[in-house]
Amino acid sequence: MFSKTTRQEAAIVTVVLATAACGRTAEPAGAFTDVARDSGVAKMLADHYAANPRWWLSGLYLIDLNADGHLDFVTGAHGGGEAIAALNDGSGRFVPAVGYVGTEVHICADLNEDGKADISMNHHDGGGKWWLNRSGAEKIHLVEGATAGGRGQARVNALIDLDRDGRVDWLHEKPGVCWELGDGKGGFKYGGNVPSGAVRNETNVHYGDLRGKGVIDLVIHWGRYDNGKGRSRILFNDGNLGFVDATVKAGLADRDGIAVKGLGDVNQDGLPDLMLLEDRKPQVYLNGGKGRFGKLAKAFEGIELARKPSYVSWGLATVTDFDNDGIADVIWNGRNFLWVFRGLGGGRLRYMNRTWGIDDFAAATVDDGLCFGDIDADGDLDIIGYGLGGGSRRRTVKVYRNDLPGRNWIRVRPVGAPGNINAAGAKIRIYRPGQTRSALWDKQVQIVSSQSAQSYYSFALTERHFGLGKLTAVDVVVEFYPSGRKVAVRGVKAKTTVVVRERPPARRGGPESPFCGS
Repeated sequence: MFSKTTRQEAAIVTVVLATAACGRTAEPAGAFTDVARDSGVAKMLADHYAANPRWWLSGLYLIDLNADGHLDFVTGAHGGGEAIAALNDGSGRFVPAVGYVGTEVHICADLNEDGKADISMNHHDGGGKWWLNRSGAEKIHLVEGATAGGRGQARVNALIDLDRDGRVDWLHEKPGVCWELGDGKGGFKYGGNVPSGAVRNETNVHYGDLRGKGVIDLVIHWGRYDNGKGRSRILFNDGNLGFVDATVKAGLADRDGIAVKGLGDVNQDGLPDLMLLEDRKPQVYLNGGKGRFGKLAKAFEGIELARKPSYVSWGLATVTDFDNDGIADVIWNGRNFLWVFRGLGGGRLRYMNRTWGIDDFAAATVDDGLCFGDIDADGDLDIIGYGLGGGSRRRTVKVYRNDLPGRNWIRVRPVGAPGNINAAGAKIRIYRPGQTRSALWDKQVQIVSSQSAQSYYSFALTERHFGLGKLTAVDVVVEFYPSGRKVAVRGVKAKTTVVVRERPPARRGGPESPFCGS
């Protein structure tokens, strides 16, 4: 019934969306509930530890392994036993999957564009190898794909069409940040490296159109054990695979102690902002335009209650919306913490772990501890994290069901042209119906990871979640990269998932996937 490229859309309602912005006053009633036992996760882990007492659990992921539209649960394994994969029945209950063999997941995308999420994993402790997904509905089957070139290191990763040829490229570390040019079919050829000021490993890469020029700029951080304070650079793109160090010009100090952990529109003004650790304290640097950033004073409320970072090199910070009120929230992991912040508007954030009942601990030995997604299909984002206790050889996992008061939401699945079907670099904008200015949400698709931490949950089609508050309909506009083509879908209803395509699908008989173009 569904063609090769649209099979994974069967489980969703392909209509359009809605968005909202409301004022913030009192904290909402309700919180998150640990359902590790009811979900089946607690028993799976207990059984696995019983069979493998020295198992090193080293990652938590939500990936739709069998392309049925449900997020499945996957763990990492750094030795002492195999990883766990469990299929989701659609209600948030998991049963062990058959056939999965893996180490630690680094990054996911439909690399060969066959309608299933492929996975890059840790290879020989620090390298990277892609595994192409050939799974059926009940049995997982992965086959070997491309291996990292350069010096073979791929602890941190990013997917973006750097040379603007329409085919997504693979960025990873060593020497510095190197890139491999993609062939659009899952293969890569080593292309060169981006000067980072230091040829070191553990280099995080964030990318985005920092200056509104339609090109991809880079934000690079390095550190690890040899630099516990961390150091970051901002590199502006000349549009021809050339990068200019603009760290000081952009507003960051060129010194140790600055570690950029995330890039996203925290104050919802349409410009990507920086989330970073400065001398081990969280800070928000707002983008004032043209890629010039300034520190937002007193950006964090309640941070004195939070667990403090042991090192700054680990972790990511991601903008999303957990309470669906239309104001940007942030989830942030590191060593050894997991912070959940509720947005207050204007880029300010409130530490919510204690209020919402979420342990702020993360194992993070290899960067894990950032895992969220809607596992029970009720329209809000749940969280999977670590619990305190258990020790390094028997880590406990909590599955936090989101029980916050229900509000409206929308999910957008941008589908790029062949070669970049995952729509890396696309800009998703959500507007009130009939408006063309002042977007409620403006998110550029980033597909990035830092060791075992991914920036978002993974379906075969890229998906991004937006809270709408009380709004019942919105307009959605996706500006695809690198073509710049804009596709608009008007009057999208709340509580739906919309697929927005850069190109209309070819007719192959049977019902055509919904598509609207501007």
